Amino acid sequence: MLLSDTGRRPARLIRRVCFVGSGQCNICGSRVRFRSISRMLGGTLARHGCPYSLDDFETLNHRRYLCPVCGSADRDRFYKLYVDRFLQPAGVRRVLEFAPSAPLSASLRSRADLQYRTADLMMAGADDVVDITDMPIYADGSFDFFICSHVLEHVSDDGRALNELYRILAPGGRGIIMTPVAPEGSFDEDPAVTNESERWRRFAQGDHVRLYDRSTLCSRIRKSGFEISALDWRTFGQQTFTRHAIALTSVLYIAHKPETDAA
Repeated sequence: MLLSDTGRRPARLIRRVCFVGSGQCNICGSRVRFRSISRMLGGTLARHGCPYSLDDFETLNHRRYLCPVCGSADRDRFYKLYVDRFLQPAGVRRVLEFAPSAPLSASLRSRADLQYRTADLMMAGADDVVDITDMPIYADGSFDFFICSHVLEHVSDDGRALNELYRILAPGGRGIIMTPVAPEGSFDEDPAVTNESERWRRFAQGDHVRLYDRSTLCSRIRKSGFEISALDWRTFGQQTFTRHAIALTSVLYIAHKPETDAA
């Protein structure tokens, strides 16, 4: 049974006291010691023979990953930095988040200037049940902004998914597109692989069908028609990254649909 907001508040207060620290979660506002997933996730990769360590991945602060109060991951806090700076109120904007993160979703849904929806094929509680590779439920240009985080590595045809993202975005619209990104030259994909252990070894998770490197991810995003920007600590400030427990190796990929849609 899900706890009501009233039931959650005492638990959050207790966690704020127990995990008080020098870091700050920009989603729930707590001053906390962020929690590590190094032993758990690193051990799993090693057990399955993955050739990459956690430090090899581009946007993953595994040592200070999780907010113990609201449960936000480092990438959630990174997206919040972007939204707060670049999605300032300017009329109501239509926003769609795929495979929504609960802490970030709650923050976005609370903004009166956003018409915010969530979408997923399998996740309970999403507003729309959607296959990202085929979304007839949405008309062309239905949204001004989207968040597609850690979805493309799961789908059999990422090209179809990217084409659909381009189609449903209004001209001039933007979107966050993120996946795990391993060192250059590491790209590997095979949707035919179904063995979970082999997926862990090759793609760094048991339900992934590919592992991207930066050049492949960016080239596939551009192939669908998007322009792309890569933002890092230079955009937001080194102290901001450190305060919110975002690794300095983190990169945020922003897809932009041109005002004049050539297609």
